Amino acid sequence: MAGSNPQAVRLAELGWREFRELVPKTYDAVAIPVGTIEAHGGIPLGTDVMIPEYLAERLAGPLSLVVAPAVNYGITRTLLPYPGSHTVSAATFQQYVTEIFAGFGRMGFAKLVVLNGHGGHVNELKEAVQAAYHETGIFSVVLHWWLMTPEASEEVYGGQGGHGAAEETAGVLAANPALVKAESLEGLQAARYEAGVFRYPFPRPVGVREAGKGMPSADVERAKAYMTLVERRCREAIEEAFAGWREELGR
Repeated sequence: MAGSNPQAVRLAELGWREFRELVPKTYDAVAIPVGTIEAHGGIPLGTDVMIPEYLAERLAGPLSLVVAPAVNYGITRTLLPYPGSHTVSAATFQQYVTEIFAGFGRMGFAKLVVLNGHGGHVNELKEAVQAAYHETGIFSVVLHWWLMTPEASEEVYGGQGGHGAAEETAGVLAANPALVKAESLEGLQAARYEAGVFRYPFPRPVGVREAGKGMPSADVERAKAYMTLVERRCREAIEEAFAGWREELGR
């Protein structure tokens, strides 16, 4: 698993007797990384899964989370025509993750953290956690990490990037630097996101908000600095949700 933490409790590695002893008495919260397989500039097809896995492992210990196996296949939209990209339908994805999330509630977890790495299924995840609550009562917080820290992009990279750009490249570098090769980033060009313009497929596998800003970088130290800020913000968001639920709703 990306960013492997030897102290993280992983659902897939527990025996059923261990699980019975730990959940919910010791651990009442579970984290699941969710992504898709999709072209990303000069970084791997699995970027959208690797980064949430990395964050889940980093957050597990401090927040007492059990780390569940990731959902690797999601809804790839405008990058689907690029080689190696994969998708499932929106209806299939939403139904599948709804059943996964509700299943955690039936297993005994009171709280769910969804660490999402892909913008193509933001709405489906929102619907899924609400449906899971209505079915089992599980409380959920869904984090779209790349949307949470625009100030970190400005601080470390001098501007916001986007798909396959500085932020996602930083996440892969932090998780597994061997997967980012400087030569793969050389010569990359980016398409700019434009309000009111829809293109299918997206004209390049790197997207940025402002021309010349937020381009991919192979600088490991900058990547670590950026992901430290991302991790901190994710932790704060989870702690805020958990504290509110505990103080207002007794969970």
